Amino acid sequence: MIQHSQVGQRATVRRALYLALAIALCVAALTAVCAILSGDFDETDARVIATSLGFAVFSATAASGASLRFRDSKELRALGLATIAVSAVSFSLWLVAIWSDGDENAWRWFGSMALATFACSHASIVSGALRGTDAPMVQLVAMASIALGVVDSTFGILAVSGAVDEVAEGLAKLMAVLVILLLLTTVLPPILRRLQRPAVEAPLSGAGAPPAAHAIAASAPVSTPLRLAEEVLAAADRIETLNADPGNRAPEIRRDASASANSPVPTPAEPIDGRFAEPSLRSQATGCPSL
Repeated sequence: MIQHSQVGQRATVRRALYLALAIALCVAALTAVCAILSGDFDETDARVIATSLGFAVFSATAASGASLRFRDSKELRALGLATIAVSAVSFSLWLVAIWSDGDENAWRWFGSMALATFACSHASIVSGALRGTDAPMVQLVAMASIALGVVDSTFGILAVSGAVDEVAEGLAKLMAVLVILLLLTTVLPPILRRLQRPAVEAPLSGAGAPPAAHAIAASAPVSTPLRLAEEVLAAADRIETLNADPGNRAPEIRRDASASANSPVPTPAEPIDGRFAEPSLRSQATGCPSL
């Protein structure tokens, strides 16, 4: 019951964020259309469009954190809350930067916080996609991707904030390599997860089987020998009932006897549900003496 409630809460938050994202994109598109049709595209229109697009971007990063707010792990919930917080701060700094008169410090603060937001959002997406059934290799690649995201964002913050005046050529190449590795380790876990899926097959029966497997096993047809024997015995019961009823029942008796004779019957060597067929039952069903 609690799990279903958490799923419903996550769906509600996700719908709200998606709605906000859609509204922001619509506002940006409507502003651009009005500016083009009026033929007067000024700086205010550009700022309105940038505000709407910024809201859409940081709503998406906040959505990745909101998806972790209802997880059982405290670490994931803390990461989700941090992602939402830095997304809100980044959007606030974005507003200050685009509506100010070209304040360089505002842009530096925004750039630093935006990089931190993207790192948190990336970590939320990667860690939120991990499953308990993932192979150790998938988990290792995912953890490496999160670590690379933190390292890349740290280098970027140092460069944007002005803490590093000049970046050496060797350091720039190293950062480029780390970005490539970040992209690689981000796309690898889903691929590796799909590759391992055919090898991990749940048992169809037993204590470790899922409930659906038990339902399938319960609805499976009865083994063929047992089913045939039951049909033959049922036909013998009908013949006996018809024979006891007064009146001319010969045609019906012959029809049921013919059907019973044409039905294959398990031999004594064939097991029926773990037991061997008893000759007396077979003799009673077919009307033939047992050998």
